[in-house]
Amino acid sequence: MQQKQKISIIGLGHVGLPMALILSNLKKGGKYLYDVNVIENNDKKGIEIKKSIENKNFVFNTNDKKFNKLFYKTISSNKLEIRTDLENLKTANIIIVSINFEIKKNTKNFDSLKKLLRDIGNKIQKKTLILFETTVPPGTCERILLPELKKALNGRKISLNQIYFSYSFERVMPGKNYLNSITSNYRCYSGQNNLSKLKCKKFLNSFINTKKFPLFELDTITECEAAKILENSYRAINIAFIDEWTKYSNLMKINLNSIIESIKLRPTHSNIMRPGLGVGGYCLTKDPLFAGASGKFFLGGKTSFPIIEKSMSINKQMPLFALKFIKQNFNITNKTKILILGMSYKDDVGDIRYSPSVDLLKYLLNFNKNIKIHDPFYKSNLLNCEYIDIKNNIKKFDLILFCTAHKQYRNLDSKIFSKKTVIIDLNNVLNENQNKSFKKKLKIFNLGNNA
Repeated sequence: MQQKQKISIIGLGHVGLPMALILSNLKKGGKYLYDVNVIENNDKKGIEIKKSIENKNFVFNTNDKKFNKLFYKTISSNKLEIRTDLENLKTANIIIVSINFEIKKNTKNFDSLKKLLRDIGNKIQKKTLILFETTVPPGTCERILLPELKKALNGRKISLNQIYFSYSFERVMPGKNYLNSITSNYRCYSGQNNLSKLKCKKFLNSFINTKKFPLFELDTITECEAAKILENSYRAINIAFIDEWTKYSNLMKINLNSIIESIKLRPTHSNIMRPGLGVGGYCLTKDPLFAGASGKFFLGGKTSFPIIEKSMSINKQMPLFALKFIKQNFNITNKTKILILGMSYKDDVGDIRYSPSVDLLKYLLNFNKNIKIHDPFYKSNLLNCEYIDIKNNIKKFDLILFCTAHKQYRNLDSKIFSKKTVIIDLNNVLNENQNKSFKKKLKIFNLGNNA
């Protein structure tokens, strides 16, 4: 009888937690495939996350019913061990690294990752698969992390080739299809050698629907790292490109939203972006800059990425143009009662990391302190601004800003608003029927529709 393989997942965040839920409940022939444990940092934040999960409290909110159900089932049955040390690595057959990584100025950026690889190397057993999911500058694994792992293993008289080191960047999209984004999505992978690639492929096949979403093998780990950076750079540039046209349409008094709708009829152009408030979240706000970081760290600055750098600069300034658009259409005073609908960076998630809504709020507070906020997935005060329930309060406001396209907002009826309230949609939140209905009864402005 084959024993369950033991999996240790390092990192209990937006990637590590859903992966842990999926793997700890995975069955074949009616029997569980894996015995899963998760490892968090042994610091204040890590201990708080551990306690929160063990008490069945989300660290973040999502409207994925499948995720919620699996979360409560897993935690209630004590199927997921959460630790703040690395002792379980000694008996793990598979180690998944799903931690955050950022490039910061005036710091030794790779020190924490190097330490982690040394710690893993000091505990890992032979024939263990390491799956590295963290997004890093291309070249990081082969030029920095594998040498550190090799040093630690050599001290224990273990060859690097006796370990299966692989790389496959995460595919996680928070929202109503949170879990499905892991199991039903295309992934590419690579490894330090052919055997590592084979072991990685076999593992990914165990939980991904590869019949519908085939895996793509890349020759080297660096190529796989680069795939994530190129993909997110393309998306960031696409957003910056439309921001130029948004500003142009504002001056030319044309309906850019309608123009884009006509272009999207062509399947080859269906992914063109729409005008919006800005870029948020943990990936698009940092990943494209890893291209330049790779050129700096590993190529001595012999290449650069001016288009990416300019795009990132444009995207960072987008909330400022949204502020200009607001002031263009409404005279804000210190007595204006303002409500912001949507603080998270993405629709139907409770993640406010690098959210453009938060940036806009900061700018608005320079003109007006009388601002209330609402978000169905982030029910907390923010920057001393009070969170309110909109059910009985929405008629009290002079100005309402739609900033995140939560499903709840796309179902609002014009009847609930005061006729004196001015509506400004900054992120294509309102659907076509809402826009028609609102314009009959309310004063409404849409970013990108200046006709």
